[in-house]
Amino acid sequence: MCRKYGFIAPRSGIATEADEAAGLAARLGFPVALKVVSPDILHKTDVGGVELGCGSEQEVKAAFARITENVRRKAPDARVEGVSVEEMVREGVEVILGLTRDQQFGPVLMFGLGGVFTELLHDVSFRTLPVSAVDARAMIREIEGRPLLEGYRGQPPVSEEMLVDLLMKASRMGMDLGDRLESVDLNPIVVWGDQHRVLDAKVLLQPEDRVVPVAQPNSSHLEGFFSARSVAVVGASSTWGKVGNSVLDSLVNHEYRGRVYPVNPTKTEIMGQKCYPNLSAIPEPVDLVAVTVALSVVPDILRECAAKGIHNVVIHSGGGKELGGESLELEATIKRVARESDVRIVGCNCIGVYDSETKLDTLFQVHERMVRPKNGPIAILTQSGTVGAAVAESLADVGVCKFVSYGNRIDVDEADLISYLAEDPSTRVIACYVEGLAEGQKFLAAARRVAPRKPIVVFKSGRSQRAARASMSHTGFFGGSYGVAAGAFQQAGIIPVDSCEELAAVARALAMQPRARGSRLAMISNGAGTMVQAMDLMEGTHLTMPPLTPETVSRLKEVYPPFYLAQNPVDVTGSANSADYEVGIEALMEDPNVDIVMPWFVFQDTALDERIVEVLAKASEQYDKPILCGSMGGPYTDGISQTIQGRGVPMYHTVREWVAAAKGIAPRQ
Repeated sequence: MCRKYGFIAPRSGIATEADEAAGLAARLGFPVALKVVSPDILHKTDVGGVELGCGSEQEVKAAFARITENVRRKAPDARVEGVSVEEMVREGVEVILGLTRDQQFGPVLMFGLGGVFTELLHDVSFRTLPVSAVDARAMIREIEGRPLLEGYRGQPPVSEEMLVDLLMKASRMGMDLGDRLESVDLNPIVVWGDQHRVLDAKVLLQPEDRVVPVAQPNSSHLEGFFSARSVAVVGASSTWGKVGNSVLDSLVNHEYRGRVYPVNPTKTEIMGQKCYPNLSAIPEPVDLVAVTVALSVVPDILRECAAKGIHNVVIHSGGGKELGGESLELEATIKRVARESDVRIVGCNCIGVYDSETKLDTLFQVHERMVRPKNGPIAILTQSGTVGAAVAESLADVGVCKFVSYGNRIDVDEADLISYLAEDPSTRVIACYVEGLAEGQKFLAAARRVAPRKPIVVFKSGRSQRAARASMSHTGFFGGSYGVAAGAFQQAGIIPVDSCEELAAVARALAMQPRARGSRLAMISNGAGTMVQAMDLMEGTHLTMPPLTPETVSRLKEVYPPFYLAQNPVDVTGSANSADYEVGIEALMEDPNVDIVMPWFVFQDTALDERIVEVLAKASEQYDKPILCGSMGGPYTDGISQTIQGRGVPMYHTVREWVAAAKGIAPRQ
């Protein structure tokens, strides 16, 4: 199989006796390596099954005997087919190429440092298949061991073009294997110059008849979750604190202007609204149903929806697959009935849906405790209602057009919603919180289509590697790790972030400022400490801080006093006023070496006057280059920061969020 795709292995043969091994070695030429051949031994070195650098026939015979004895003692039940005698590769760097079928994203390719260090260093990168040459080059450049390949301590560099070619060959192998692919490890591959040798290979295949279906995004009927003109609340309650009471309150006592129908067989009226014993008893059409009763009765509710021509249901109720057992089966039943009834479901185990234009609000957080964001350009999709509520409130001043907490995603998932939002004129930025992706390939298909038009920012938690260290392959061990998701996100054009705070920070930047043309930034501040922290956080990212052009430096020096530092970063010290910032910001905006301008303000310094608000507003309006500002402090700082944000310029109150915003708004090279 390896030869079929152009991989080169050392010349070798298999011996079953010591004399036969010595003869093979003499024909191959010394030195040689000996390795036990057994389908039952995964790591040969662990059982003493490898001998290297055998330089004579006597050494080969002695090594053969040691391997035989070691395997007999340490793996007595292993089936041994013989000992492989291979020509020795005396130089180069060991790398690994792996293929596996990831549970979330399907077939993926892995690259990293190989040999005995693969699992120890975890220095690997991933991409989903098929892999392009651009993807392959990015995979090579992502690993921390890259300096070893570039010629570490005087060693000759390994050809990047040759490595790209190896990755492309492995990608073709994976695509040809198709649904039969389980796991392939080519480890180690020794690489030097423009040469390579595959020293070991493991291939695990599934039966011929396995077919792995890939779902496609489905946005049918999703508009009904945001534009419904009438809502029925099944399980409406008159008891404060119950979910059925809170959902009804959100719909009846605030800005939603549609019809609301409480459904409760024991009540005649709640909150001034007539109650109905069931959906069928409501005489008027119903566009959306919010369910707050036990999941066990949901299948019957869905059948009522079908009879009444209702296509949209939000299920707040918990008690689904998170409990396992019969609850898992119940969710499967609900999904089946929904499909048979042509009903789309958001939930279960969710807090609901909010649309800031129509004010349709099925959230069960009362308004006194959760601020509803003003209308704006950001759509929030969240698997966790807890996280989503916090992110929505943190973006309330920027504005959120649509909010969906989808919980267990019995039906509607991230991919369906992203496909829908692609055509939504109110949405300019999509912010997602996900813990796991049941159908990762479906998600990537939607993201690939939408990300070039509308930025998609994702914070994915649940990043720890699965604990299956006894997996049948190195690549299988790493499969399921966050590295797979990170590589897939980059392929799809998704902007990844590392926390809820960063999710909000990047969404804010993208909503308020233009995308950066590049990743080169310049900072200016009247306090150097935060800029030093920012530079620390930039290490290992795609952001750079280039020198300013000579023209910019001269321009600044002509105006600034000699104790200001006219370089990148620009330090205007605690003496700076708004005029000093104006000169610096305009110079950085016009510098062709700079893609992002990042001022930081110490508003506690008396010299800095409030005309800075107009300076920033003017710069943001005049230049097609993003400007990201930061400050930390108390009431005065908070007040002026809010004023600046009111003029369309984002403000950040931690250095980490400030840098995260720059990472998100800058393209990855």
